[in-house]
Amino acid sequence: MTGLVEVREPEVWHGRILTQAIALFAAKIWRWNADRHGQRPLLSRFAAHLAVFLVALLIWGGGSLHFSAPLGVSSEAANSLETHPLIGQATSSHGATTSTRAYYRASSSGLIPRQPKPHTAIPDRPRLEVVIYQVQPGDTTESIAEDFALQPTTIMWSNPSLEKSPDLLKLGQELFILPLDGVYHTVAEGDTLEALAEDYKVSVRDITGCQFNKLPAAGELAVGSRVIVPNGTKPYERQQVTAYTGVVSEEIVGAGIFSWPVSGWLSQGYWWGHRAIDIANNVGTAIKAADAGYVSFAGWTDIGYGYLVVIDHANGYQTYYAHLSDFYIATGQTVYTGQVIGALGSTGNSTGPHLHFEIRYNQYPTNPLIYLP
Repeated sequence: MTGLVEVREPEVWHGRILTQAIALFAAKIWRWNADRHGQRPLLSRFAAHLAVFLVALLIWGGGSLHFSAPLGVSSEAANSLETHPLIGQATSSHGATTSTRAYYRASSSGLIPRQPKPHTAIPDRPRLEVVIYQVQPGDTTESIAEDFALQPTTIMWSNPSLEKSPDLLKLGQELFILPLDGVYHTVAEGDTLEALAEDYKVSVRDITGCQFNKLPAAGELAVGSRVIVPNGTKPYERQQVTAYTGVVSEEIVGAGIFSWPVSGWLSQGYWWGHRAIDIANNVGTAIKAADAGYVSFAGWTDIGYGYLVVIDHANGYQTYYAHLSDFYIATGQTVYTGQVIGALGSTGNSTGPHLHFEIRYNQYPTNPLIYLP
C-alpha cells in the first residue's frame, strides 16, 4: 500500500527552518549574556551584529523578487523603455528617442538650468515669468511659438536679433519667451509709458495692468529694464540686399509661372513675420531656378542668409534662394527655368539644412505657395 507523502514548498520549508534557527540562537545568546546580577552588557553589541545578519538575509531573499509593470502599462512596453543615462530621454528598444527641449528661467542671478522636458510637454501649465529658450536643431520661429502656445510674432518682437528676419535662427541662440502674446521692450533713454503705448498701439492701462511687469510706483522707467507690452505690435521690415545693376549677358523675361526650386518638405510656412517658405532636404540637393531671368545677386551675405542667389525675372518678380552650400552661376548671368543654380545647405543663421525661398513682387515678399503648382 502506497503511503501518503507530505510535499512542502521549498521556500516555505526553508523559511520555517531559518526562523526557528534565529529564534533558538537568540534565546541562547540571551541566557549566555546574563551575568550574576541579571544584566546583559553584551546585548547591545550583539544586536548590532544580528541586525547586519538579518539585513544580509533580506538582500539574499529579495534578489529573486520581480516587480510588475505599472497599472495600464504592459510588461513588454515597460521592458522596451529605458532611461538614457546622459539626457534622461526615454529610449525604446528600437533606438527611438523622445525629443527634448531645455529652457531656462530668467532671474536676476543669471540663467538657471532646468531639466530637459519632452517636446510635446511645453507648456502644459501657465508660465508666470519670462523664460529663456535655447534654439535646438530643426527649430523655426513658428515651431517654437507653437511649442509655447504663442504667436510667432511674439517670439520675433521679444528678441531684437529676429526682428528683421525671424527665419535667421542659430543653434544655441537664447530667446526670450513671454508668458503671453505681445512685445518685450527694452527701455531706452526718454521712454515713457505713454510713448510705449503709442508706439505699440495699446493703452497705458494694458501695460500697467500686466501682472508680469514690475513697474515703479512713480511710473518712471529705468533705462535698460524690460517691459512686457501685452498684445503690442510692430511694423514689418523686409531684408534688403544690394542687387546687380551691370550688364546682363542676355535679355530675358520670365513667364511669371513658377516651379518648385527643390524637392523636400516644408519645415516652415509663410506667415506675417516670415515672408517665405522653408523647404528642408539633405545638404547638396540641387537647387533650380523657379523661372527664367538673370542673376542679380550671388554670394555671401552678412544679414544671416548665408550664400544667397537672387534672380530678377525682368517682369517685376524676383526670387531669393538662401542658405545655399554652394552656387554655380555668376552675377549678371542669364538662367532658365529648371536650371541648377546651387546646392541646398545650412549657411548663415540656420538650424538645419533647408532652402529659404522667397518670391517678391516689386521688392515686396509675397506668399510663394500662391504661385507654386
